[in-house]
Amino acid sequence: MENAKLKNMPLRSLAFNFITFFTIIIPLNILAQNSFSPQFYEREETLVNIYNNDPQNEQNLISMGELYASEKIWDLAIDSYEKLVDLDPDNPDYLYRLGGTQAAYSEVANKFRVLSIINSAKKNLIKSASLDTNHIYSRWALVQILTELPQILGGDKDVALKYCNEILNISYVHGLLSYHYFYSFKNNEGLILDTEIKIFDEIQSNPILFEFNHFNFVVGKLLINTDTSQFNLALRYLNRYLLNYSSADRFSLEEVYYYLAYCNFYLGNSNSLTLLKKSKEIALKSQKKNYNLISKIEELNKLMNQ
Repeated sequence: MENAKLKNMPLRSLAFNFITFFTIIIPLNILAQNSFSPQFYEREETLVNIYNNDPQNEQNLISMGELYASEKIWDLAIDSYEKLVDLDPDNPDYLYRLGGTQAAYSEVANKFRVLSIINSAKKNLIKSASLDTNHIYSRWALVQILTELPQILGGDKDVALKYCNEILNISYVHGLLSYHYFYSFKNNEGLILDTEIKIFDEIQSNPILFEFNHFNFVVGKLLINTDTSQFNLALRYLNRYLLNYSSADRFSLEEVYYYLAYCNFYLGNSNSLTLLKKSKEIALKSQKKNYNLISKIEELNKLMNQ
């Protein structure tokens, strides 16, 4: 079992190269214009009413933060988690929620605010990690930030490795996944392969499904890249990712549907074409088209129709 306390915290990879860092601006009024489902508005109304009657209800504030984060309404999610931290300033999970959401928000914030948001995120996450020596995901968030943020803006790959090692001491498989992420960012093929072998061996002996959805996709894709004998196990991880998917997850639905189609096709399952059509439909409608994935979809489609 994982000792993580949060199921689907939005911690997408932070794309902090110089060009992206100084040019990404997505004003929140654009988010405010988005059309959400009736269920979202109903849920929001319920939670807001509870808050108005009981503003110190911590579980309700958690639910509000998770609702807004699931739709990438980062400013309102942060507001909810700030209220939690005000109620309990030394709660490591509340600090993690706040810091992690601030890190996600920094990807789309006004460029003049990014540094202050990231510094606040790091401060909250470091405090969370110091208060709870077994908190995996505050450390995982710091690994991402410190790895991808340029040194001039506060990144520190040596400290990122230190947190990878701390995670390894808490949970071997989570630590391996953290190292895999770090080595992948550094494009160190030798260490990537060595770590993947260790992850594979660990998953074979203890095939746990992860509360943090990001890892379900990573492990599922890693299993696909071994051989077809692992495809049934890969499906377990990919289906769990799909089941727990929210808009805050890093890996897109078209990706997961493609890999589900790929596995099912080579396993001889009849649902593979339906899954591939779903992948193609989403990929073609996406505003940011992944042409490499679209090419793979077309190649797999040709195989299916031979």
